[in-house]
Amino acid sequence: MMKAVPVEDGGKRIIYCEASNESLDAQGEQVMQKALADSMEYMLARGNFDIDHITMTGAKLGISNYLMYEIGRPEEIRFHGDKTFVKGVIYSGDGIAAEKANEFWSTLTDIQPPKRWYPSVGGSVQGSEVVLDQLTKSKQRRITKVRWSNIGFSQQPVNQQVTTVQTMPIEVFAKSWAADGFFSKSLEAGYGTDMSQLSGGAALRMQSLYGYSDYRDQISALLLNGSISVKDILNESITRFGLQQGQAIAWAKQFLIDLKNRRKP
Repeated sequence: MMKAVPVEDGGKRIIYCEASNESLDAQGEQVMQKALADSMEYMLARGNFDIDHITMTGAKLGISNYLMYEIGRPEEIRFHGDKTFVKGVIYSGDGIAAEKANEFWSTLTDIQPPKRWYPSVGGSVQGSEVVLDQLTKSKQRRITKVRWSNIGFSQQPVNQQVTTVQTMPIEVFAKSWAADGFFSKSLEAGYGTDMSQLSGGAALRMQSLYGYSDYRDQISALLLNGSISVKDILNESITRFGLQQGQAIAWAKQFLIDLKNRRKP
């Protein structure tokens, strides 16, 4: 199974990518998101990043130093719609073991525009089914169970719908992971938090125009669909969005001010 979809954070070389989506690839196959989700823990514990899946195929191809093509590993995985997003670290250091990783990072950060690299998920297929596409009336293979262990970065992706590797958060990452340099760099006084350790809702602790705008839109949606009431806003800001109390109070207060101003004739 090999399917496709510059900021140093806390001293680490961090990349973000859309690893996969449920689009039909050039081989007429579709990797289901649930298959990747079910194998997420395995990928985080044992998976790696490499160039063109060489760590998986190099031995059969007769490449003597195939393990040197490993360039990093995943740190977090998120799902949004039918897309699978991965945040990971690219190795750094001196010597032959870091050579490929250094070259890869250089193509993303030392030239303009950066080189285009596309992610391709890799592992072993453990379950699939053949279905008939109702629109095209053609047969398609759906991959429904995998042991996900690899993302290979390639310049010739099998899945033409995935986006290129980024050194700043993209789509869902822009809301869940705030990389230093992408959003405003200031933290609310007194947090004393290392930004490289933030993830999920806790990343919203970083103050930014983007952060409050996303928060406001999501709170508005929850109010409109009846999921919460106005009196729940502060508690939801802390429990649902992971904000520190000071930030939650400030944003909840600002939201109520915005709401009041919006209602004025």
